Amino acid sequence: MGSPVRRWPAALALVLLLAGCGGGTERTAQPPAWQTPSPTAPAPLTAQEAKGRYLAIVAPYNTALEELQEALKAGRPWRTVRALARTVAATNAAHAEQLRTTVWPAKAQAPVAALLKENDLALRHWKLAGEATSAEALMREIRAAAAHDGGEEATKVRATLGLPVYQKP
Repeated sequence: MGSPVRRWPAALALVLLLAGCGGGTERTAQPPAWQTPSPTAPAPLTAQEAKGRYLAIVAPYNTALEELQEALKAGRPWRTVRALARTVAATNAAHAEQLRTTVWPAKAQAPVAALLKENDLALRHWKLAGEATSAEALMREIRAAAAHDGGEEATKVRATLGLPVYQKP
């Protein structure tokens, strides 16, 4: 530790330097901009992790679809089916978001992207089905959504992940 007399000149020089008094300009020195380090991207899932993650993501959507199909087969009132269509729309949107935010193994990325494209087309119709004001409008939107069920794309995702083909109950 030095004497207080020796520290003052060094401290004064530092203050003058930071205050910009070393030259004839009126500029003040700007402190360095502190930034938090950018987060590193998460590593892709392992093949085993991807299998479990995919099944967990699609399970609620598959269950909602199955409940809707059962209601249709049972001839339930259209308002009941419309409520189930709302559930399908909500689970469809949630599962799409989870699929998008998961870092899939490289070999699964293209099939998942294709599934998401088809999912986006179906989601629009599921939302409209959930808002239908008549049985005819409801069935029209359900058929339109079903035309974009993503079955082929999901089969490719499952094959890429080493999962068996989905068997509808």
